[in-house]
Amino acid sequence: MDTDIPRLLAARYAKFVDDREFSRMAEIMTPDFTQKGPGFGAGSLQEFITNLEFLRQYSATLHMVGNQVGEWHNAIYTGETWCVASHIYEKDGVARKLDMGIRYRDVIEEAGGNFRYTSRDLNVVWTQDLPCQG
Repeated sequence: MDTDIPRLLAARYAKFVDDREFSRMAEIMTPDFTQKGPGFGAGSLQEFITNLEFLRQYSATLHMVGNQVGEWHNAIYTGETWCVASHIYEKDGVARKLDMGIRYRDVIEEAGGNFRYTSRDLNVVWTQDLPCQG
């Protein structure tokens, strides 16, 4: 299998989130997509898209995709993607940035030449909340 597929899917995921194009997740996820994270979960693609609406409380987000490690077994990829997700918001008149170090556990499936996430669980490794500079 093409080793660029997980990287390209992760980049599209980040773009759709940062551009607030949540409905476009259907392009890269199966209808039965699931996600588990700290204090939340989604049992379907539609539930996941609905859950993303909470990001609208931030004036901007920026997901920087980093390392990826994984393997293809026939038509199924399992692996990890590292990311730092920045969330910009205002508190008491001060612009702030909440950063999260995230490790995603990805499962991607190929069907009919299309590659989509079937699950993308996440582990928040660390967070940092600071006033924005500059």
